[in-house]
Amino acid sequence: MSDTNTLTIDETLQPNVQGLETYLQHVQQRRSIRKLTNGPVSDEVIRTIMEAGRWSPSSGNSQPARLVVVKERNTDLWNFIEQTLRTKLQGDQLQRALGRLEGYRAGVFTIVFYVDTNVTNNTPAGMSPELWKNFEAQAMGIIQTNVWNAIAAAGLATSNQHINYQMEEELREFLGVPATWQSYSIFPVGYAAETPQPGNRLNHEDVIFYEHGPVA
Repeated sequence: MSDTNTLTIDETLQPNVQGLETYLQHVQQRRSIRKLTNGPVSDEVIRTIMEAGRWSPSSGNSQPARLVVVKERNTDLWNFIEQTLRTKLQGDQLQRALGRLEGYRAGVFTIVFYVDTNVTNNTPAGMSPELWKNFEAQAMGIIQTNVWNAIAAAGLATSNQHINYQMEEELREFLGVPATWQSYSIFPVGYAAETPQPGNRLNHEDVIFYEHGPVA
């Protein structure tokens, strides 16, 4: 009598180690680069980067993210952001913000991440709204990660900025997005114009645990 609980394993299956190592290289090369420079980037490359975001997973395939890419108006966008910040900030806070803008403005294009509240506020039956919004926040984190890694894979650089929180309504009007979209973050993208610090992470053994946690 055969054991129905026995799992048959296809021994011809093997992990794609080369693909894994290539992906890990892109992850390790990713840095927060705030000083950018311009250079040639085709619309096809940008579209492919954005596809990494479009194919990102989300709970129940809800797809809460909406992304706006600004290339032709990139300089205009950062000029607008500077003008708006000058009306909202002052003193050292303004100077710190302005000190970084030139590095963003010198890039090639900018991605503004939005979350569609029509999705996040439409909780599925039987699920708590708090849990649903938590799941949607995870989806937004995943799409940002996928896009950022795709940017790194393309040999470009970016950083995760949140200037949008200081000008939600003004930015919405500039970009012409619906009132139901809530801004999440901004990625200024270009070629790196600074040398990033070496990656600094905790030891593998301090973060990753196998079979059980640190307290056995």
